[in-house]
Amino acid sequence: MPALLTRAERLARSVAVWDPYHDTAHAALLSGSGRSGTTWLLEAYSRAGELRPVFEPFRPDLDARFSDLRPGRYVPVDAARLPSQEAVEDVLTGRYRHPWADQEASLNPLKRYRGRLIKEIRFPMWAGWVAHRHPDVRIVHVIRHPLATLASQSVLGWSPERMHYMMAQPELVDGLLGDLPLRELAVVDDATALVTRWAVENVTAARTYGADRSALVSYDVAVEDRRELGLGAERLGIAPDRLTDLDKPSKMTHAKSSNAHATKDPRGWMRRIDDSQKAVVARVLDAVGLEEAFPTDGTVDRGALQRWWDACGRP
Repeated sequence: MPALLTRAERLARSVAVWDPYHDTAHAALLSGSGRSGTTWLLEAYSRAGELRPVFEPFRPDLDARFSDLRPGRYVPVDAARLPSQEAVEDVLTGRYRHPWADQEASLNPLKRYRGRLIKEIRFPMWAGWVAHRHPDVRIVHVIRHPLATLASQSVLGWSPERMHYMMAQPELVDGLLGDLPLRELAVVDDATALVTRWAVENVTAARTYGADRSALVSYDVAVEDRRELGLGAERLGIAPDRLTDLDKPSKMTHAKSSNAHATKDPRGWMRRIDDSQKAVVARVLDAVGLEEAFPTDGTVDRGALQRWWDACGRP
């Protein structure tokens, strides 16, 4: 019975969504690798900006219209078409309805939305195409320390399968990322595969919609200094002082994972990191030029991170 009620609730929320603007000018993308805090930002920005929250709509396993957008599929910014393009355009223009995608609709009940914020952990591999085709679409990208995402993904049992699919795409590995020694990484163990996936997703994002095309938010910095969230808020047209309830964990918080809201210590997850994991992360970071931004003590050099993002986005 609870499962039935949940499905009924989601369907009702989806049907009740009032999204009056059917254009891309009122669309914004919230992108980031998995377990990087994207849900927390979706909830905070949607509340503050009276935006329609669209939660990870591009799920081929839930909607066959996205069957050509397998998770991890790379699409060059100058591709003639985007796989499942018509369905993607429906999401961008607010015409899309689905109980899964509209599960956060209760954040702003019975309100006329000022726009929509589409949150997706699959964006890094192809949102550059959207940025190139629709320059009016605003983008916020969230990036988190790879040790933290590794800790969270490992606890939750994430599979490295998607990374292997990414590495099998010549346009990505030999094209966009051809200058990086990705094929030299030993990906026989799950930890290296998961960190390599994190690197591929974030480097692809930086090279296809980095620099001035988007706002970069460091999750690690934001949980300790909420002013960091102002960077994304301004890109979305939200006054930073409207951000509220920032100490409230997102619904994706898992007490046993690395979510910084699960305990009072934002870097408590470091206690679950061992030397072998640090060595894996250090090797991948060195391969993609991010070793200065993410020291293996779990801290973030915010200035180095921004310089890397800007440099990648301005080839």
